[in-house]
Amino acid sequence: MAALGHQPQVQSADDSVPLFYVDETGRRAIKRHDHGYAIDEVTRPVEALRAEAQSAPEHFSPNVLLRPLVQDSIFPTVCYVGGPSEIAYQAQLKGVYEVFGVECPLLDSRASATLLDSAAARFLDHHHLSLDALQTQDDSVLNKLLESLLPPTLDQAIEDTGREISRRAEALKREVTAVDPTLSGAVDSTIERVRETLKTLHHKIVQATKRKDDTLRRQFTRARALAFPGGHPQERALNMVVFLNRHGMALCDRLIETLPLEGGWHYVLTL
Repeated sequence: MAALGHQPQVQSADDSVPLFYVDETGRRAIKRHDHGYAIDEVTRPVEALRAEAQSAPEHFSPNVLLRPLVQDSIFPTVCYVGGPSEIAYQAQLKGVYEVFGVECPLLDSRASATLLDSAAARFLDHHHLSLDALQTQDDSVLNKLLESLLPPTLDQAIEDTGREISRRAEALKREVTAVDPTLSGAVDSTIERVRETLKTLHHKIVQATKRKDDTLRRQFTRARALAFPGGHPQERALNMVVFLNRHGMALCDRLIETLPLEGGWHYVLTL
């Protein structure tokens, strides 16, 4: 997979075994060790574990890579519908299925969608923001949005002031160095402080706009919390029950009717 340019979902260590050992103390990993297998600090012969697997199979649990093979051995699967991670796991298992003589199922991507209410959708549309813009958890996108709402004459005035400072700085530097060349650095540091003061003023203007437009901040924060709660994709953080409580059981029929059958895409649905 790596040679084809794909990142394997799981990188197995040389001593790893795709099984866990389960007893009254809990579930523990099994590791290859010398000529046997280690469970915690105890190494057991291969024959001993094989005999226990026959007599007490409940003591062994497959890991994420072996689980599909076990379930397809018990309940043969025609088609496996999964998310990106599950499909990536399955992509590594074709050779393993062949070794054990188990038919590998067809793979298909499940539907992937972000559900937005009308208020969040209107906010994105009104401000020409993409869904991805909501994923950042800092205020960088909000700051740019607020800056875009500032009067254009204000931005122009700040830019003109900066250019005028640069123009006057060169003339001032020539005059000062004519008096004393060693003061060249002092002129540069003074002008830099003036530029930093101008940046600070611009930042204060943005902050003042934030305070003035609390409604915009609330709308942005609300839309971000809905689309990317905690910075994570919605489908990874919010259970379907959240939306059923909010929109009712009819939501299930609506999703079946609305979501396209074609996989491999992420859809944004407005409720």
